Amino acid sequence: MNLFEYEGKQLMRDYGIPVPESHLITCENEPAPMAYPFVLKAQVMTGGRGKAGGVKVCRDEADYRKYSHDILNMEIKGHKVHGLLAEQMMKAEKELYLSITLQGVAKPTLIASRMGGMDIEAVSRENPEEIIRMEIDPFTGLKGYQLKYLAKRLRVEDEKDLCSMVQKVQHAFFQAGALLVEINPLGLVDGKLVAMDSKFVIDGNARHMRAKMEELESGRQNLHAYKAPEKEATTITYVPLDGDLGLISDGAGTGMLTLDLLNDAGGHVASFCELGGMTSAEVMYRAMDLTLTGHPEVKGVIIVLIGGFNRMDNMACGITRYVEEHDVKIPIFTRMCGTMEEVGLETMKKAGMPTYSILTDTVKEFVEQVEGGAEKCQS
Repeated sequence: MNLFEYEGKQLMRDYGIPVPESHLITCENEPAPMAYPFVLKAQVMTGGRGKAGGVKVCRDEADYRKYSHDILNMEIKGHKVHGLLAEQMMKAEKELYLSITLQGVAKPTLIASRMGGMDIEAVSRENPEEIIRMEIDPFTGLKGYQLKYLAKRLRVEDEKDLCSMVQKVQHAFFQAGALLVEINPLGLVDGKLVAMDSKFVIDGNARHMRAKMEELESGRQNLHAYKAPEKEATTITYVPLDGDLGLISDGAGTGMLTLDLLNDAGGHVASFCELGGMTSAEVMYRAMDLTLTGHPEVKGVIIVLIGGFNRMDNMACGITRYVEEHDVKIPIFTRMCGTMEEVGLETMKKAGMPTYSILTDTVKEFVEQVEGGAEKCQS
């Protein structure tokens, strides 16, 4: 479950992580919730809101009225804004990046950088030496020597405060059954670290968090123009990420391998969609819909299928029907093998859609074509 910023920060408060004072606003007629000046931040399930005009400083009533109206009625990367977070202004003396993730990695991994407040993927590409990665033993957590090393690399003078912050984020990650807890920026304000932004993704399969997820979903009914997602009657697992490449696979192992290959090739994945279990043409169609509908940032999709119980003729029918009905124009790279493979490949061929046999070559060509800006029409 991907959380809005206001939800993530509430969870952070619950786990003792310092966050700024804030108030949720769901309609433009609400009175200003705090003294001016304050920051007004769009609550939307995508990144890039600052560049899109979704973050504004309100210095007086006129600013508040204008910005609350404008932001609540905008779309950012095809996503509707469902609320506003009014937050106290804080001037950070230093901005860091801190996250713990299970997305695209084999073990829980801490990622940190002293170059916070920026796109972390851009930092990784342009200044890879500024990225710190540490695998976390889920039984023991980060060791003391790792925390000391982290403080040194981040150039944080108050080592005790940093250790406290990291341990609280680590505790929140494991206790909440998270796939991602990200703070960008982690600000140094008056000598103390504060989570100035929040990205929080809870594993939808975390049983101990079901009641909490239901509570969060119930609270969303009061948001602006919010429609609850339809419950899936399938085994599909969909995880949103921050890149521009869609990934669909019929197994977690295959999907994670492909995700690693994409990252190694310089690709940036927008979402990971795993079909799971016994699937059908309808499940494949739904996976395509989850990956593409409402996600204009996706510039291409790679589909990796290994048919044991699942039939490749059914998978091909789901893919081609979706592409035809939605007039998909972005590149779709498909690698399929296994049960009814010949029929599936023939279906794809008749639809004018290329297929590939070697996974590493498929990934390399896919990233080169899509990230290189080429556009391939499907018909």
